Amino acid sequence: VGDAIERFESTIFIAYGSTGGGKTFAVTGGAKRFEDRGLIPRSVSAVFEALAARTDRADFKVSVSFFELYKDAALDLLTDRRSKVVVQDAANGTELVGLLRKD
Repeated sequence: VGDAIERFESTIFIAYGSTGGGKTFAVTGGAKRFEDRGLIPRSVSAVFEALAARTDRADFKVSVSFFELYKDAALDLLTDRRSKVVVQDAANGTELVGLLRKD
């Protein structure tokens, strides 16, 4: 998280593995106990804690996208229907067209 704050844009790849391997729990955590938070809620908390400690925090904008790659599809997990997004090559790498980004 600290390294992500020091760069202009950052991407974090969190989970990879077989079905039933515990990826969803590791990433999102359990809903019943605060101690069971997964990597995403812990990372988001760490980002805002790190920004709160900075004097230049007004210079930062935090945006989030949350997607799942399953088989040959990219699914937007911030939409209500988990809609598919188009994966295409772009000048600066791969682009997910239509992926929701929350500020």
